[in-house]
Amino acid sequence: MIQIYWNRAVGISDEKSEVFDFPLDPEKLSDIFLMIGKKDFSFLGDFYLRFGPKVEMKPSRVNEILHEALILYGKKLIESMEKNELLIIESWKFLKDLEKMENVYKMHMEDWHQIYYPFTRYRMEERELIKEIMASEGVDYAFENVKNTYSGLRETRESIENFIKKKMEECCPNLTSIAGPLLGAELISIAGGLKSLAMMPGSRIQILGAGKAFFSSRRNSQPGPKHGVIFKHPYVHNSKERGKNARSLACKIAIAARIDYFSKRKNDDFIKNSRKT
Repeated sequence: MIQIYWNRAVGISDEKSEVFDFPLDPEKLSDIFLMIGKKDFSFLGDFYLRFGPKVEMKPSRVNEILHEALILYGKKLIESMEKNELLIIESWKFLKDLEKMENVYKMHMEDWHQIYYPFTRYRMEERELIKEIMASEGVDYAFENVKNTYSGLRETRESIENFIKKKMEECCPNLTSIAGPLLGAELISIAGGLKSLAMMPGSRIQILGAGKAFFSSRRNSQPGPKHGVIFKHPYVHNSKERGKNARSLACKIAIAARIDYFSKRKNDDFIKNSRKT
C-alpha cells in the first residue's frame, strides 16, 4: 500500500514499513509502485542515493506526478503478466465477491423462511435447510425472486470456479497438481502473479495470506503463524502436524510455481515424486 503525505510517500507491505522521499519523476515512481506491488523492497537501501534529498512541492504538482505514475504503473503491471494470469486473478477476486454475496442471500433467506416456518431451522442442518428453502413454494412473490437470484448466484459461482480450473490447468499445471486449482489461483492472486509467486521462498509462501496474524504476533512478541491460506489444503488442515506439513507443502508449491513460470510444461516426474513424500 502507498500513502502520500504532502511531499513524502510511505510504502507498506507485509514485511516492512518505510518512509522515503517522493521522487519527481513519474517513471521512477511507477517502478517503485511495481516493486512494492510485488513485495520487493530492495530499492529502499539506495533510495536516497538515487533520488537525492526531498524537494518541497505544491500539492497540485504532487497530484500530477502521482496521476502520471499510477497510469504508468497500470501499464507496466499489465505488461508484466500474461493474459491467463490476469484472467485467473480477476476471476478469483470475482469468485470471492460472489461467495460473499451468496452468503448474504443465504443468511437473509434463512431469516425470512423462519418467519413462515419458525421451527424449521432447529430441526435440520444448514445444508438441508437451504434445500428446504429452495423447494418451498407459495411464500410470497418477493421471496421467490430472492430464491431465483440466489440460485443464479450459485450457478455463476460454479461457472467461475470451472473457468478458473480450466485456466489453471492451461498455464499452471504443476501448481494445480500440487495445490489444487482454486488454492493455486488464490496464491497467485495474493502474490500478484505467477512470477512473484515463483520468486518467493517456501517460508514466505507458507504464511502467504496471514499478514494480519504475522504483524499481530510481532507486536505482541508471540510466535508467528504457522500457515496462511495453504491451511485450506487437506494435507495441512487434516494433519496433526500442521506446521510441519505446511512447510513441506509450501516448498513443493514454490518449486511447482517455478517450473510453471520457467518451463510452462507439466512435469510428471516432479508431481509423482511430490505426492510420494
